[in-house]
Order: sequence, then structure tokens, then C-alpha cells
Amino acid sequence: MKKKFLAILLVFVLFLSACGNKSSDNSKDSNKDENKKEDVVTIHMLVPGYDQGYLKEQFTDAIGRFEKENPNIKVEVISAGWEELNSKVVQLYQAKKAPDIMLLGSRSLRQFSENGILEDMTSMMTDEQKADYIENVLDTGKVGGKQFGIPMALSSRGLFYRSDLIKEAPKNWEELLNVAKENTKGNMKGFAIPTDLTSGTDEILNFIYQNGGKIVDENGNFVINSKENVETLEFFKKLADYVPDPVSTTRNDQSKMFVNNDLAMYISGGWEKETMDKGMDKTPYKVAMLPEGKQKGVTIVTDSYTMSSISEHKKEAFEFIKFMGKLENQKIITAAYGWFPILHKEAEDPKYADDFNKPMRDIMEFGTPEPQVPNWDDFNKSFTIAVQKAMTGQLSPQEALDNCQNELAK
Repeated sequence: MKKKFLAILLVFVLFLSACGNKSSDNSKDSNKDENKKEDVVTIHMLVPGYDQGYLKEQFTDAIGRFEKENPNIKVEVISAGWEELNSKVVQLYQAKKAPDIMLLGSRSLRQFSENGILEDMTSMMTDEQKADYIENVLDTGKVGGKQFGIPMALSSRGLFYRSDLIKEAPKNWEELLNVAKENTKGNMKGFAIPTDLTSGTDEILNFIYQNGGKIVDENGNFVINSKENVETLEFFKKLADYVPDPVSTTRNDQSKMFVNNDLAMYISGGWEKETMDKGMDKTPYKVAMLPEGKQKGVTIVTDSYTMSSISEHKKEAFEFIKFMGKLENQKIITAAYGWFPILHKEAEDPKYADDFNKPMRDIMEFGTPEPQVPNWDDFNKSFTIAVQKAMTGQLSPQEALDNCQNELAK
């Protein structure tokens, strides 16, 4: 009886032991699953205008393909309004919540790099990767020789004009003034100079560069009230009677005014093609190289991928930036808004030699990037208001630019 009891007890102990081991094994399996979850890194990317559709389709597709190739990395997009973008970047950084990747205008790289917000990516890029990019385009992402931004988008400018009304596009400022005057009739204005805070500065800079002017000198100091820049605003004054109200007219209004038969000429980029083509029957158009002042010139505008200096996932963030720079991915981004090539292999596409793109492509040889200023928002507001006051006669060009210089040089 005693032996039988001991045998039963032994079986019971072995059963409990087996159950314990099984529980332990389950625990190990559970830990493995948890470890797998922890191995997945989520990076955040700030994209201006994303909620309104800016590059939403393109990035959604690219992120899906990236995550499939890199199952250990997830990418989440944070949206911001264009006008609040720079202030939001500062706020997020100060709160130690800066996104791992931020899409920024290259014009703001100096400001954010000097404030310690951006990571220097120079050493992250291989020589092979650098060689893929058109050199002077890649250079727009540099501050002090360091690569704080890797270009994502490049735009140039052309002169859009009514080909049924204007037989030959104006080639210089004098001809531009005469053609604008000749085509200002009834509700139609001959030309447009938008001074809106969102996009106006880039269009004004075309003329600043054509007159041999600049915004900052080689040491980064403001030279806004230079003789050349005052002369540019004096030319704007001559155009004032032949342009729609510069204060209320935005860059986005121009193509709409054109197809509505309210505008004979304007300056813009490749993103206008769809709107212009739709109105081709009633308002036929052509694109020409920008008229020159003392010299040929155009504002070269790039937006760049940047990385937060406080990111905890810099390796993973750079993997996504590198992925987006591959030819098959960059081509999709470039095509989204009629932008121009960033990579050498993109530039081989014959479409950049067609009648629409060629004038904008050719003038880039004479292009100057947007100025790298200490604070773009402060400069942009002060400068555009100065131009508005000069064009509306509130101040003389000299007075307007003197005020702007004094405000920004404090």
C-alpha cells in the first residue's frame, strides 16, 4: 500500500514538473514575441502640407515598399502647415520631440544647423551615393561645407506667355516692360509680380539675381539695401501699372488668371503644366527663358530631407532617406509637380529637352540658390513687405529696403 502511494506521488510530481516546464517554455516563446516587437523601430517624418495632399500618394506608396523591404522599420508621417513649418520644427525640438526626418526648404538649413537642430549627414553618405547626385544640386543642402540636407525636390522657372498675343517672348527687362504695357488692356494685365509670404520671395529673387544683386554677402551678412537691389525695385515700380495688385495676388493665382484671359505673362515652374494645357484652346501659351537684366539669372529652389540631431534612430532614418534617393523612387517624387532632376540618371530623360521644359532647364546654368539667412521666416516677412510698400508707393525703393536692412541686421 505504501509502495503504491509512493508511486502515485511520483507520477504526480513528474506531472507538475512537466506542466512547469511547459509554462516556462511558453514564457520563453512569449518573450521571443515581445523581443520581436521591440526590434521594430518606428521613425517619424515631418512633411509640410501632407494633410492637404502634398506628396501624400507618393510617400504612402514609397513607405509601403520601404517597410516591405525593411520589416524592422516603420515610418509614420507628421503633417504641418507650410507657414507654420519652421516654428513647429523649433517647438518640437525644444520639447525634445523633433521627428527623425524633416522635409525642409534648403533655405532654412543655416538657421536650423546653427541652432543645433539638424544632424550633419556628411559622413553617412558614401562616395558612390554622392556621385549619383548632380553636384551643384547636392550643394544646396550644405552649410559651411557640411551636408545638413539631402535634396528631395528641385524647381526652376520660366516665362509663360500668350503665344496668340505675343509673337516673340521678351528677352530682357526693357522688352518685358514694353510687352507688359502693350498687353494691358481692359481686364487683362500684361505681367504679374506676386509678393505673397508663401511663395513671392522666390519670384522676386529672380530679378534680384538678374540685376547682379544678393541678399547676404560671402560672410552671411545682410546686404538687402544694396545699389543693385534698389535698382531692381525701381524697375518693379515701372511695371506697377501693368501688373495685378501685388499684395493680394499670390503665385498660385497666376495660372488661373492666365486661363481666365486676365493675364498675358507670368513667371512660374513646371507644376503649372496641367492647368495651362487644359486652357490651351482659349489661351494658347509657350514657355521662354526668363528675360535678363544685367545678366541671366533664376532662383534655384530645393527642398531637402534633413535629420534631427536628437533622433534616437539615425541609422534607420538614414536608411529611409537613402531609399528615397534611389532612381526609381526619386523619379516618382520629381514627376509629382513637374520638378527637375536631382540625380544624373534622371537628367537623361528626353522630356527635359522638350519645348516646355527646355527654357527652364537651360537657365539653371545661370541659377543662384535661395539665400541662406539666419531666420527665413523673419527675412521673408520683412523683405516681401518692403517690396509691397515700394510697389504701392508707400515708401521709395531705397526707404523700403533700408527699413528691411535695419530690421534684419539688428
